[in-house]
Amino acid sequence: MHHPPEEEGVVKYQAQHTDGAIRPFDGLRDLVSWRGELFSRGLIGNDDQGIGYGNISVRLFTSPRFLISGTQTSGLEQVDQRHFAEVTVADLDRNAVKSVGRVPASSEALTHAALYQSDAGIGGVAHIHSQDLWERHRNILPTTDEKAEYGTPLMGYEMIRLHRRGANRRQGVIVMGGHHCGLIAYGPQIGHAVQALLALADGS
Repeated sequence: MHHPPEEEGVVKYQAQHTDGAIRPFDGLRDLVSWRGELFSRGLIGNDDQGIGYGNISVRLFTSPRFLISGTQTSGLEQVDQRHFAEVTVADLDRNAVKSVGRVPASSEALTHAALYQSDAGIGGVAHIHSQDLWERHRNILPTTDEKAEYGTPLMGYEMIRLHRRGANRRQGVIVMGGHHCGLIAYGPQIGHAVQALLALADGS
């Protein structure tokens, strides 16, 4: 059963964003580099209608805060500190996100937050779009309920459920059953998450 593509980038949570510079972060260069790998493979970018898809994040230090690519930045080939937001509070129960940065946080911020909150060993999360990978791995890899739309608390709870079902594995790939073409990967570091997605794309 095929689902019509959703317009990614529409924020569905209650956003409280403060415009300001994010704090310096030693891992930013690494984060930008891994995002570039996904962008070069077309796994993050803009579709034919100019709608952006895909996002990437890293946990900040040992806190629940994390740095995530900003909304409407997926189509940019070159990004820097200005294109990321720091999520300071993410509350699934209240469907609310607080962030700071030059751009608001990605519409998938709650989904990333759910994974960070579910396991302190998760250090990086990447969300991509690939119709081929989605069709090949849906209901074979762990797959979220089709009723869970992107960027909603339900999608976040599905991430927690599937992660826990995997006996708290700190690395994995989840197919987003109700989000056409969407997959999400997580790992101890962002490199682990991106490499898991690239391995799928390469058929290994």
